[in-house]
Amino acid sequence: MKMTLQKKDIKLIIVLVGLLVLVIAYFAVFRPYKSKTEDLQAQIDSLQPELQQLREYDDHKQEYLDGIDAYKENAKSIMSSLPSSIWTEDQIMFLSMMEDDLDIEAQSEAFSDPTVLTQFSGTPLADIDNYNDKVDMTAQKYQTTLSVNMDYNKFKDFIDYIYDEENMTGIDSVSLSYNAEDADLGISTVINQYSLSYDGAEEETHSVPEVSSGVSDPFGTISR
Repeated sequence: MKMTLQKKDIKLIIVLVGLLVLVIAYFAVFRPYKSKTEDLQAQIDSLQPELQQLREYDDHKQEYLDGIDAYKENAKSIMSSLPSSIWTEDQIMFLSMMEDDLDIEAQSEAFSDPTVLTQFSGTPLADIDNYNDKVDMTAQKYQTTLSVNMDYNKFKDFIDYIYDEENMTGIDSVSLSYNAEDADLGISTVINQYSLSYDGAEEETHSVPEVSSGVSDPFGTISR
């Protein structure tokens, strides 16, 4: 028996075959592609907050760079004001020069053993621009207890002298008493000096004046 396909049947078969191809294409190609696209979009969406933050960082990049430069300069200034070591002779010479410069005379002086303030890992001054290898650092405080008489104007000069010192120096405490007879202030104060030591730090030059053998007051700090 011979089967003859009508044109309508042929068109129907073509349509059905086309639909079958579309179904196969959907499940074999489009559906996996759609799923992958959705996964990628989900990843993109999850990265949006980070992308936004990076854009904000970029918008303020120059501000951050300026801040880093300012931090470097501030760190250099602080580290430059901290000697790697302080000897008792340095403390004595500081007081001696202060007495000469302010025309005052100490009544008594006492020097305490250095105190470790903190130990930390930091960048040496020479490498601070490049943030190279860090080293172990130790910050120490040296205290001098000083008793001295002076008038009010010299006391103001005394305060300025302490805080204008090239190496970091400050006043830990001060007590005042008033002498009505000569209008002088009796001052008892504790002066702080600081050091920062680490491997590779510039070695300090400790200036000690030359004195002749047998001099009873080599630093000129004993009142007569």
